[in-house]
Amino acid sequence: MRKNVQQLIQLFMETGTNTEESRFAKVYGSPGQGPRTLGPLRVFWPLAPICLAAGWVLHAALPVPKISTSQAGFLFILLAVVLALFTTWSAKRLRSFLKGAEGEETVARILSFLPSGHTVFNDLQLDPGGPAFDHIVVAPAGIFVIETKNWSGKITFEEGQVLCNGRTPSRPPIKQVKEEAAALLDHLSSVGCPDAPVYPVVCFVGNRPQDGLSNIGGVRICTETDLRTLFENTLETPVPAGTLGMIADELVRCAES
Repeated sequence: MRKNVQQLIQLFMETGTNTEESRFAKVYGSPGQGPRTLGPLRVFWPLAPICLAAGWVLHAALPVPKISTSQAGFLFILLAVVLALFTTWSAKRLRSFLKGAEGEETVARILSFLPSGHTVFNDLQLDPGGPAFDHIVVAPAGIFVIETKNWSGKITFEEGQVLCNGRTPSRPPIKQVKEEAAALLDHLSSVGCPDAPVYPVVCFVGNRPQDGLSNIGGVRICTETDLRTLFENTLETPVPAGTLGMIADELVRCAES
């Protein structure tokens, strides 16, 4: 009797878990993985030439000096200044990468609660050497390529570009997400997936643009609080389920390869 009760409880828990999972989107990939892993590598690689330069100075000064004491002292001071500047720069750069990872994690958490029928891919790279996508959502309304930006400062739009504190960022997000959408279309076409609309999106986390939300050159601009509404505006004729299934299967293959 006790064994039967335990089996019933286990069956109920498994059924409840499956029901809960079926209510929400399928999710693949870990958000923020790229910034958290590649970020430190990009930040700290200049330490290598600095260490090599310090080693050369030591080798030149000891045990049989090839340079004078004053020359060695000057070079050590110069290296100390370079190291101090590098430390300041690297700390700021690393904070930027980690903040970007936090933004991707925030968006991924929201996307994970989309209803069933949606498939979410985080930090996905389709081809070696190709762009790394922050998020791709396969939805009844189409395929959404989402570039997440967790910026501080005043965000404005000017001549079809996004500015932060009046400056053009080193990687303009409008151009970036358009290139990603084009890369996705090319990949899906190359593997024989049916055509489906692809929508590039730039999502700002914790910072609403001064000019409000808009559509710039075919790129939708939103914040994390407005993100869900993108997927609620379905097409008059939703994308066929078979088409979405083929696209999702191909992206799953890329995610698991």
